[in-house]
Amino acid sequence: MAAGEASWRRAAMVERILAVESVSARVEAALRTVPRHLFFPDISAEVAYEDSSVVTKRAFDGSAVRTALRPSVAAVMVEQLRVEPGQRILQVGCDGYAAGLLAELVGSAGSVVMIDLDQDAVHRARTCLNAAGYTGVAVLVSNGYFGFPLRAPFDRILVTAKATDIPPAYIDQLVDGGRIVLPLQIRGLSRSVGFCRVGEILVSESIRPCTFPRMHGAGARRRATAILAAGVRLEATVAQDVDADALRDALLGPRHVLSTGVTLPPGGGLLASLELWLATVRTTYGRVYAEQIADQQTPLAPTVPGGVSAVWSDDSLASLTYPAADTVNGADLDVSVIAWGPDRFRLGDILAYDVQIWDAQRRGGPDPTIRVYPSTIAWESLPPGRLIDTPSAQIMITWD
Repeated sequence: MAAGEASWRRAAMVERILAVESVSARVEAALRTVPRHLFFPDISAEVAYEDSSVVTKRAFDGSAVRTALRPSVAAVMVEQLRVEPGQRILQVGCDGYAAGLLAELVGSAGSVVMIDLDQDAVHRARTCLNAAGYTGVAVLVSNGYFGFPLRAPFDRILVTAKATDIPPAYIDQLVDGGRIVLPLQIRGLSRSVGFCRVGEILVSESIRPCTFPRMHGAGARRRATAILAAGVRLEATVAQDVDADALRDALLGPRHVLSTGVTLPPGGGLLASLELWLATVRTTYGRVYAEQIADQQTPLAPTVPGGVSAVWSDDSLASLTYPAADTVNGADLDVSVIAWGPDRFRLGDILAYDVQIWDAQRRGGPDPTIRVYPSTIAWESLPPGRLIDTPSAQIMITWD
């Protein structure tokens, strides 16, 4: 590819990112410098500089096994990390482009170590980084769940694959006051959370909605997926009980639809806040995905590509829906609730009430604070909020 073509395509990509994301001048300079097309030699420059994820490994059946971050997501996460020249960085997950951005930011006085359990991914990332001129990045085969104690402590840690757990190694190997950015799964929601280490715990500084690839190796946990109808599924965390048969029967019966009276502007920022609020106040919370627009014979209307918030009881289900959504023309979203099952009236009313409470008390307000307490330490008391237990930590979400 001609250098001129790569240059103008990269500049166009950066402008598209800057139109929707706010980044510092240093991160912008890194985005304008790192040659993303060299990290994906098997695709065209046009595709490499689109703001989309790229499949880097497929299974024998052609399904995606590994994908790289979208450039806008990489930009957001690197911005959250607040990297300074000369710092020591650990990156968990072989995203060579993100490592190139980090190498630009730390400069020759700093260091970047990238680890992954997949030997093929390590070899690919090392080859691409060398081709792009980032020969100083150490790319090693290692299970990211355990960090990399041989080079610890680190000033910054970047985790590029989503996880439902935060292992103690991430805290232990981070300097006090250091920062870690990771894709945290919060009851079915994916959020890029920037934490600062404060003593023995992590305290969130920023929360951004993003979509991430799945983590592999130790620490990876499967989602609980319940198939409710043809093309309709409910995804939750494994810790939440879902009676798929009962909910499947509920969808075959009558529905209860009600408007919340709440509207959201296009763009997704307030919707992300509402979803996080619902995930923290409801006992059960997950995401309903539908593959096609529903009609009178099928359960959901209309379909939303990223899924919609849902809550359930033993035999009933309620979810958000947007009957007046017009994403093409940028119309506001009218938030409604649709519920099924014997308990549909009560469950639907509760979900609608939660939306209205968010609208009255939290709309436009600050994000919650997320604190991570390692389970290796016995904590005498925790602040009030939504407690999410994981194998390695207690995650407390509080709305101040």
